[in-house]
Order: sequence, then C-alpha cells, then structure tokens
Amino acid sequence: MADFQYAKELEHPLFRTPHVAVEEIDEASIFVTGLPFWQEQLFYTRGRGEMPWHTDPEQACRRMAKQWQNVAQELDASFKLREEPDMSIIRDGLGIYLSMLFWSNKRPVQLNELYKHIETLELVPMNLQERLAFIMGKSDGYPAFKQLNELVQEQRKLVLKGLS
Repeated sequence: MADFQYAKELEHPLFRTPHVAVEEIDEASIFVTGLPFWQEQLFYTRGRGEMPWHTDPEQACRRMAKQWQNVAQELDASFKLREEPDMSIIRDGLGIYLSMLFWSNKRPVQLNELYKHIETLELVPMNLQERLAFIMGKSDGYPAFKQLNELVQEQRKLVLKGLS
C-alpha cells in the first residue's frame, strides 16, 4: 500500500496527511471521516471522481450539512463535558464547511493560498476571511466551534438562495 499524500492544491498546515488505505474508500463518497476533500483529491490527482461542485452542488451541500450535524453533536458533547475535542473531528467539521463554501460556488476546494481563492468566490457569508482566520487559529476552542456552526448555517442559506 502506497502512502497517501494530499494533492498540492489541498496542502495546508491544519490538514495534515491522514493515514488511510485509499483502496478501501468508495470513490463515490462525498464525505469520508478523517479524510476531508476526498473528491478534490480524486479530481486533482486522477482527473476523476464525483465532482459534486460540478454535477449537483445544491444536493452535495445538503448532504454535507447533514454530515455537519453529526460532527457538531460530537464536538458539542466534548465541550459540554469540558473535554478537549479530537482534532480529527475538528478537521472534519472545518473540511465540511470549506467543501460547502467552494462547492456552492461551483468549484473544488483549494487550500493552497486559501484566502486568495476565497476572494474570488461569490456566495460567501459576511466577514468570511476574518471569521475563518479566527476559527483556524483557535480551532479547538468553543468560540471557534460556535463560529463554524454559524458559518455552516449561513452558507446553507446562501446555497438555498443562490443556486435555486
């Protein structure tokens, strides 16, 4: 088994390369726990995949919002117990939001030069760059979780208004 390596477009200090057996992952999955940006990885490295940002961004964002509910419940439970949340769950949550953000703008996620790419998107919540910088800087804190939850909800509303 070859070691998994994110495509250069997906390299970011917050998203370290996961230890996964790629052969065991269904290529049709738009969300893979512990492996954010699976569809982008297939697109950038193999030129294939489901490409949810192209085929049906609204449906894909709806499915990601459902995944967010599961992640949010796990994170909320950790915070209520005053436990430090698992970083892989935080990365999954942030990955879900970034997927929704880019896909709703009909583009694959690009993490290299993230803020430069965000500037070119049309469907974005107010003050996104500042809010995202706060979340990424303090991703394991409760305020960052609440802010991320707000961004997911706002993006969902933008998707419903902008893509319909």
